[in-house]
Amino acid sequence: MDAHTLRILEYDRVLERLAAHASSVLGRETALALEPTAHPEIIARRLQETREARWLRDNASGLPLGGVRDIRDAVERAAIGQVLVPQELLDVAQTCGAARRLRTFLLRQQERCPLLAEIASNMPQPPNIEARIAECLAESGEVRDSATPELARIRANRKVAHNRLMDRLNSILASERYRAYLQEAIVTVREGRYCVPVKSEYRTQFGGIVHDASSSGATVFMEPGACIELGNELKELQVKEEQEVARILARLTSLVGNAANDLRAMAGIVANLDVANAKAALAEEMQAEEPMLNRRGVVRLVAARHPLLPGEVVPIDIEIGDHFTVLLVTGPNTGGKTVALKTVGLLTLMAQSGLQTPAAAASELAIFDQVFADIGDEQDIQQSLSTFSAHLRNIVRILDELGPNALVLLDEIGAGTDPAEGAALAKAVLGEMQRRGARVIATTHYGELKEFAYLRPGIENAAVEFDRDTLKPTYRVLLGVPGSSHAFYIASRLGLPDALVEEARTLLSSRDRNAAEVLQEIEASRARAREMERDAAVALRQAASARSDYEARARQVADVQRSIRREAEEEARQLLRRASEKAENIISELKKANRGQRKGATARRKLAELRSETAAALAPPEPEEDLTPPPPGGYAFRRGDRVHVVSLGTNGALLEDPADGVVPVQIGSMRATLPVDVLRPARMPVRDAEPKQRSGAAQIAMRKALHIAPEISLRAMRVDEAAPLLEKYVDDAYAAGIQQVRIIHGRGTGALRRFVWDYLKTHPVVAAFRAGEEGEGGDGATVVTFKE
Repeated sequence: MDAHTLRILEYDRVLERLAAHASSVLGRETALALEPTAHPEIIARRLQETREARWLRDNASGLPLGGVRDIRDAVERAAIGQVLVPQELLDVAQTCGAARRLRTFLLRQQERCPLLAEIASNMPQPPNIEARIAECLAESGEVRDSATPELARIRANRKVAHNRLMDRLNSILASERYRAYLQEAIVTVREGRYCVPVKSEYRTQFGGIVHDASSSGATVFMEPGACIELGNELKELQVKEEQEVARILARLTSLVGNAANDLRAMAGIVANLDVANAKAALAEEMQAEEPMLNRRGVVRLVAARHPLLPGEVVPIDIEIGDHFTVLLVTGPNTGGKTVALKTVGLLTLMAQSGLQTPAAAASELAIFDQVFADIGDEQDIQQSLSTFSAHLRNIVRILDELGPNALVLLDEIGAGTDPAEGAALAKAVLGEMQRRGARVIATTHYGELKEFAYLRPGIENAAVEFDRDTLKPTYRVLLGVPGSSHAFYIASRLGLPDALVEEARTLLSSRDRNAAEVLQEIEASRARAREMERDAAVALRQAASARSDYEARARQVADVQRSIRREAEEEARQLLRRASEKAENIISELKKANRGQRKGATARRKLAELRSETAAALAPPEPEEDLTPPPPGGYAFRRGDRVHVVSLGTNGALLEDPADGVVPVQIGSMRATLPVDVLRPARMPVRDAEPKQRSGAAQIAMRKALHIAPEISLRAMRVDEAAPLLEKYVDDAYAAGIQQVRIIHGRGTGALRRFVWDYLKTHPVVAAFRAGEEGEGGDGATVVTFKE
């Protein structure tokens, strides 16, 4: 990204806010080095890191990042053989422990945070370093006696030697023989040797080695002759201890140096996870949301707030890139236009860095290959460049580097020179950038540019709303509205005499006045058109909603009709099958009629009865009169009421209060949305209600719809036991109009599950089936969806 743009948009201040949330020096430095990228895959991963880290902060107290130290310098010195001091080794061990805990934590959250878990799984775990350092070093940094057997032996011997020496010294201090020679009865250490203070005049009589003297010379500090050998022994043991400690630190350093590559990688991953947590914390602080991203160059910000403004920030709505690629923002010079520019630019950079943005979740940002900004007073005194020259030089640089997928932000384009020439230059620059396919947002005061936006396709006007009472911008961006500078009004409010203001108005050229009037008329027309467009959009949505409701109700009625028709056909098939069986029995009896006239007459009578029963069962039902009276005037159905459905001849219960003349009704296992005018108050409780008696198969179909269950259990059955039950259940459930059912077969050996799946694969009414999800029985159940 363009370094000048990053500086002008104050991207570094956003990084400083991000780094403040890091838990370690590693994380802070990594946060400050974060740069926007134009690679969609990298941006998507960064945003996913932020999203997952924010979920962890909301649901699991965030990432456990305690104990992370900056070990980079220690690792580099260990890699070249420089022995580390105990505190540096302890920092390495603590960082390894923190990385280990972090890795374990994220792997446990793999289901909800797959990307962070994947990153943690790649974190090296240097073997033995943490444990070995902990075994050898105490938290204070002291080498433990147990670090090696040799160190334990040396320290034990040193303790014995020290005790023997102290006993000898104390005996000298207590001796009557030496009392007169001593300045005082104490033991002190000089040059690493244990001494006693002896009066200077008695040093020859006392005997021993002088290691120091007082400033006055009256006292010398002498190691008694009787203690020299013991002191030598203690000193030797001290040297051996120091040598053994040095060997232990060297071995630990060697472990660190040998694992330098793993430790560098581990530190880098920990730093990145620290930054992910910091991004989540910053998002919470800003009340930010993850924006939608596109590669079409479309920016559509809703309720966007500049992330660096203090206090209560007024949100703005702004868009570019869909119907137009150049947006000209006009209005008085009170700061609102520049804030809008910086908000668009800074939020774009944040999104391309993997940061959530302080804008509504419905906001959309484009991924740009380049972001350029020319904002603010660019006057360069050292180079003797005016503000205009500095701006123009920057624009030239932008044009030299500009590609097709770029966002360009230009503040007060063409300002600082003759208005006519500045406006002409601005038109040429904007036209060139538009031809190259860039997305451009520019601010201006020039009226000619407002007209240019009306006349040129792909360029749109916008204004920052101005509060005439407070003389401050409201920061609301109004698309399609050319703003006014309000110069005369502001001058009058600030105290310029009215006579001077009026004189200024008269001095305004007639062309400018006419242009202003034309723009006002155009804007009034556009305002009326926008109002009509909004009304039309509302009407269109209402019509679409009504059509959707109608289609849904039509589908429900068709479903019920299909279910009843299927049941009727099945009823007819069964009825004919039973009649055929009875007929065969009767014919058999007739064949035996020669055995007696009486039996033959009986068989003929049965055949006649069977003919009558079959004809009556297959005959269409006679129209039934609706004997249920309509509800009295003013009657209102309520949720939970028991009702009679006239069109279906059955009872049900209302699931909600009626709305728009329809209401959802529960009829057995079916749920249907029906018009209120086909409902009557039920005359008996729903739990006891049965469909009113019907002729033929319709009654059977309705009864199945009321009583069929949404699932069947075949667990612990053999295949031959389950087969007929499964076949009947699938047919009944489909006939009842149930859209989705569950078949519980258990896990077991898997034989029953394979049988069920093989059966469903070839069944003509099955649209799809799958294994149950969590909460549906998992692999122990199969969820079946029927065809419509």
